[in-house]
Amino acid sequence: MVKKALFWDFDGTLILPNESFLDALQHALKPFNYSVNPETIRIFLRSACPWYHPEKSYTDTTGVNWWDHFFESFEGFYMEHNIADSDREKINQFFKEYILNDKNYTVYPDADMVLHQCHGMGYKNYILTNNFPELAVIAKCIGLSKHIDDYIISTNIGFEKPRPELFQYALRIADVPDICYMIGDNPVADIQGGKQMGMKTIFVHKGICSEADYNCNDLKEIPALLCHLTSIE
Repeated sequence: MVKKALFWDFDGTLILPNESFLDALQHALKPFNYSVNPETIRIFLRSACPWYHPEKSYTDTTGVNWWDHFFESFEGFYMEHNIADSDREKINQFFKEYILNDKNYTVYPDADMVLHQCHGMGYKNYILTNNFPELAVIAKCIGLSKHIDDYIISTNIGFEKPRPELFQYALRIADVPDICYMIGDNPVADIQGGKQMGMKTIFVHKGICSEADYNCNDLKEIPALLCHLTSIE
């Protein structure tokens, strides 16, 4: 039997784009009457979040250890903005609680239907994402897990897309499928990352990516595309 797999990005692909980490830090600072300009927070998070620095690996600080390592990077930010030592641990806790609140994520309206249709076509669905370790719990809470076969989450592995190590891990989890596609909205992390591993790629939601094999405006276009490609193989 031919093994077929679809690797789906999460943020901006299956759920609507958001700035959850920026929103989380603003939310966490507010009860303590600290106010920091959103652009300043955004710049800080680009230095702190590992998915902005895929050249760095961190295989010794993954899973349950990831959050502690991540919050260590907040110390310089807290010092710069005169945030009291006594408030920092509570702010970290509020930040994490915000990130782990499924109410802060909105699924694309066609995502559930499309994942179900792709399963019916014989594809296994995998979420392959640069994200926090508990992402699978969020996916379950927002109704996506019933059509997901497994999760490959960067902070549980120690590599970020487009690193080949993360894609190699994903292919092993999927039992080295004969046919596979990487589906996402990021030209570098998803499209370049997938292509370097020999995957076909589908770019979604953001118009045309010239490097992608295929482009879809909406998720609901994907089953028909896959059906067409199967018919001409």
